Amino acid sequence: MCTEPGTRVRLSQGRGRPVEECAPMDRYLARRTAHRAGRRAYYTVASLIASAGPQAHTPGVRPDLDDDPGLMTVGDDPGALLVAPMDPAPAPLLPDPAAWFARPNLGATFATAVRTAGHRAERTEDLLSVLTRLSDDQVHRRLPATVTRLLKDNITPDWGVLLHDLVQRPHRRDQVGLRWRDAFYLATPEPRNT
Repeated sequence: MCTEPGTRVRLSQGRGRPVEECAPMDRYLARRTAHRAGRRAYYTVASLIASAGPQAHTPGVRPDLDDDPGLMTVGDDPGALLVAPMDPAPAPLLPDPAAWFARPNLGATFATAVRTAGHRAERTEDLLSVLTRLSDDQVHRRLPATVTRLLKDNITPDWGVLLHDLVQRPHRRDQVGLRWRDAFYLATPEPRNT
């Protein structure tokens, strides 16, 4: 959806807002999210992706054609759906949970910002600490500015993992926060005692 500029504008209008205040987004998301738990998470992540633009998709989720010669597009449009050739053995129906949780969550994304983009470790740690303690409403309101800064430094969050964590957060806030903190601390250097 985010390849059309008009659609991107409508989807990005929901940045940080409750679902009830996102009427322009309903046209695109209501059929996909009505009656789903964590509906606001879907709206938040859709607005973040739309604000990031079509080039900021998660690495590995929609690779460039040059990255895998086995991929083909459906139709002549370069932005068309990418399809992998059929494997003789079908993939398992259920994803491997270990593989899912190995993907970078928000904490790992912050660690990448510290290691590669010059974000100050202490300040990033403080931001992560605040995000893990905020109410769900406040997290949704704060994420756009946080993600915008990451995108400016060419760091794209794993949208699927972020969506999953935001959906889970109202029910398992402590577990989500712990995963984010663990990922951050395990991927950043230990501070030196002075």
